[in-house]
Amino acid sequence: MNPILLLFIVFIIAIFSIMVASIWFMNIFTRKYIGEKHMVLDELTKGEVPELWSRKYKDKRMKFEHKGQMEKANKLQSDAIRDYMKKLNKIVTYIQKTSLVDSEETRSSILSDLEKTRHCWRENKVHE
Repeated sequence: MNPILLLFIVFIIAIFSIMVASIWFMNIFTRKYIGEKHMVLDELTKGEVPELWSRKYKDKRMKFEHKGQMEKANKLQSDAIRDYMKKLNKIVTYIQKTSLVDSEETRSSILSDLEKTRHCWRENKVHE
């Protein structure tokens, strides 16, 4: 076989592989960084802590409570609330800036719901 033809076939296979890998990576990136934010919005607008956020804290708190270490469990709960507030603030900033919201009416409605959630959480009425 002609070496130039062989080189050309290898080049085509390499380009195709790079394209497939890029598409796969972008799908994962989109799902992780944009999709997660939009998935948790539904729970946040209801005033609930998203399962995605609370999973690790629930597990740790259950371990402490099972061992009878209530002080550590209470401290972990306050750390969790602080972390939830930081994440909620980041989501609010994201909603204010993103162009992935349907309209300005939708944006203001979501921001209003998130503000209600923030107000409830500030009063330590976090529903896990």
